[in-house]
Amino acid sequence: MSRSGLSVALLVLMAVNARAQRLQLELRPKVGDTVRMRLDQVTETSGSRKGAAPKVSVTTMRMFSRAIVESTDQATALILAVTDSVDVTSTDEHARALGREVVRQLEGRSMRLRLSPDGTVGVVQKTLEVPKEVSDLVSVMPASFPRDSVSVGDSWTREMPIARGSSLGAPVGGIVRANFHLDSLSRGGDVAYVSMQGTLEQKPAPATSEATLSGSVNGSMVVNRRRGWLSESRFLVQMRSTVTGKTAAGAPSVSPMQFRMKITQHMRVFDKRP
Repeated sequence: MSRSGLSVALLVLMAVNARAQRLQLELRPKVGDTVRMRLDQVTETSGSRKGAAPKVSVTTMRMFSRAIVESTDQATALILAVTDSVDVTSTDEHARALGREVVRQLEGRSMRLRLSPDGTVGVVQKTLEVPKEVSDLVSVMPASFPRDSVSVGDSWTREMPIARGSSLGAPVGGIVRANFHLDSLSRGGDVAYVSMQGTLEQKPAPATSEATLSGSVNGSMVVNRRRGWLSESRFLVQMRSTVTGKTAAGAPSVSPMQFRMKITQHMRVFDKRP
C-alpha cells in the first residue's frame, strides 16, 4: 500500500473509532479551579405597526466574570459566580438607561450556584442583592447534556421554559425545544464539539390571548472534558411576536404590533484576562 493510501486508511480508522467510542458528556469542574469567562452579546430589536415606520435598536453587552469551584460531590458542584465588569451600549435612549441600571446591579456582584453534571444551574445563595431577572434566568437554565453515554453522531433533546417578561422579552410564556448533536471529538476525546438547533414555541394560551410568539435557537458548544467545563459557546436566538391591544369589549383597539428580536451570544473561557 502506498504512503498516501496508508494515510487515508488511518484517517478512516480513526473516524470509525471515534464513532464507536461512547462517553459521558457532563460538566464536572475540579475543586479550586477558577474559570474566567468573557461574554459578548448583541441584541437587535425592531417593532412596527401598519402605517408607521419601524423602530430599530441595537444593544451590545460585554461581561467578564469568574466561576470559582468551591466544592463538589457526585451530584453537584458549588460555584461562586463573580461578575467583574459589565459594559452596555445601545442605539436606543431607553435601552441605554436600562443598560446603566444593569451595570449598576451586576458589576462586582456575586452569587452561589449549584451546577449539575447535565448542565442544570440553580441559585443557592446570593452573597449580595442580585436582580430578580438574573436569578430567574439562571433558575431555568436547561439540562444541555444527555443522561446516558453517547458517541459521535448521537442526538438528544431538551426543553427550557421561557417565562413571560423574562430576559428574552417574551410577551407570553414559551418553550424552547432544542435538539443537541455530538458532532466530533478531538484525538483522545478530551474535547467534544456539540451543535444545537431548536424552536421557540408559545405555550398553550387562551383564545383571548393578546400575543403570539415563535422563533428559533441555533448554536454550538465546545466541551473541555478534561477540565469539566465549557471552553466556548455560540448561540443565535431569533424571536417573532405579535401583540394586539384590546378594547373593554374585547375587540382589537389598534392594529397589531409586530416585534422581532435577534440575540447573538458568544462565550469563551480564557486563562488570564486579556
